[in-house]
Amino acid sequence: MYTNIRKFKKGGNYPEQQNGLPQAFFHNPKYKKLSPDARYLYMIFTMRMIDSQTNGWVDADGNMYIIYSNQELMDDMHCNSYTVKRLKKELVNHDLLLEEDAPAGHDDRLYPLRINENEK
Repeated sequence: MYTNIRKFKKGGNYPEQQNGLPQAFFHNPKYKKLSPDARYLYMIFTMRMIDSQTNGWVDADGNMYIIYSNQELMDDMHCNSYTVKRLKKELVNHDLLLEEDAPAGHDDRLYPLRINENEK
């Protein structure tokens, strides 16, 4: 897990944010077992990255992250808490998401990770 962490950097140009569902989800064997709902969640996360620069969601290393509470995810995906947690864990297990714990009372930082088209 996390053999090559590829975070989104501020000011970069990322096709993951513009083209919808990444083509690697169809042709890379690494993502063969990724559920359709986890793929959808990844799209939601990468689209939200557009807000990162506007909202100042950039860490000290220039990596963009998103803030997305589990409640917001449940509302947006029309599902329960268990499903949200399961899908986020699925993305973590496929090296597509890092979660950073936030202090009590704040939502965790979510770092959607870039897809490595060639990694298997």
